Amino acid sequence: MADTSFPKRTLAAGFGAGTLGSTLSAGVVPLLFLFYLTEFAHVPPALAGVLLAIPKVSDVLLDPWIGRCTDGWARKAGSRGALLAASALLLPLLLLLLFIPLASLPLSLRAFLVGVLLVAQSLMLTVFSVAHTALAGDITDTIAGRSTLMAARALGQTLAGLLVSILAPQLVAAFGSGSAGYLGMAGVLAGGAALSLSLCWLAVRRIPLRAGVEAKAAVPLRTALRGTLRNRTFYCVVLVLVLLGMASAALFAALPYANQHLLKAGPANLSALLTSIFLSLLVGVTAAPMLTRRCRPSVLLAAALLLAFIGTLWLTAGPRENGSMIAGGALFGLSCGVLTVLISTLAMEAATSSSSQGESLGLYLGILFSAEKLGQSLGGIVVGFGLEWVGPLQGAPAAAALQRLGNYSSGCRPPRCWRRCWPCCL
Repeated sequence: MADTSFPKRTLAAGFGAGTLGSTLSAGVVPLLFLFYLTEFAHVPPALAGVLLAIPKVSDVLLDPWIGRCTDGWARKAGSRGALLAASALLLPLLLLLLFIPLASLPLSLRAFLVGVLLVAQSLMLTVFSVAHTALAGDITDTIAGRSTLMAARALGQTLAGLLVSILAPQLVAAFGSGSAGYLGMAGVLAGGAALSLSLCWLAVRRIPLRAGVEAKAAVPLRTALRGTLRNRTFYCVVLVLVLLGMASAALFAALPYANQHLLKAGPANLSALLTSIFLSLLVGVTAAPMLTRRCRPSVLLAAALLLAFIGTLWLTAGPRENGSMIAGGALFGLSCGVLTVLISTLAMEAATSSSSQGESLGLYLGILFSAEKLGQSLGGIVVGFGLEWVGPLQGAPAAAALQRLGNYSSGCRPPRCWRRCWPCCL
């Protein structure tokens, strides 16, 4: 049996360091990589949006299989530590490779190499995320203990997002305004990611495999997937996650363009806009455990979705001024912080209840992370084709392109079905 007590603080801190490292190694991609592709790698916006979407769409098909395979790999090794060790080596390396200058290569080769690297990073991130999240079941079998670890996971992810939002634009400016600046930024973030992931591995490497291993490993994947459909609560949480990921990915990908072309500001101002979002996200993550003890999950989910909707409207349709956009970003970040913890807690509880009956916890987590990536890919497609409609923004953009950019930003809205999703998660 897993330990029924609260995990030690050092263990929880090491667990949180895992998501700190994984987000440092991958968090800059949704924030700046679309901008990097179009402005410095000279990839057309629509193709850049498709490149960012292809790995996520492929993950929708592959993540459940990868999630289930992690159970087999962990079973052979006797723990999930080997998977975390591989992540500590490969995730930082892939981040560096993504920002190696490729502008001199033909467009087809550029697109192919970027696509392969994005797919590899996304799949490796799934391996890490499934193994890392499933560790919560190996460490403790109590709801309170898992909640503590999920809070540490969310805090690590949020702190890394805050660091990336503050440091990435500043590092680009410090190393140079061109491709060299982005490569230098990637090197610094990769070093921090390697250190954090190594600390996580050191903290959990001796945790034995205890929970979530499929009882009937011979069951075909298709049969196992059909079996998960009985868990309606889990799939309702998955739907909310897709919608939230779509809205947040579109917002973050479009923000650098709005900062440069609508606010007429530089990288330092982009840091301020992103910092307001991630600071409020940190507040939301910190407050979420207390709120879940005081409010029914359905009420809290509805309130957080409504605040996210209002924050997005404020950002996209409000005044084109720093103060207004910072306020809208703070409201959006606060609601997303609460949603991050609430969604992961609800999903983990629903998945754990099924894994206790012999189903694969890795399979459920693979489905969960594929849904997260599906939402991100849909957001990237929306922004990519929206920028194609806006027109060229390089150099001195035409007035018509800037007008279309303003109209496009004002027209961006989170899905109306947000408000219809929350009752399903009861």
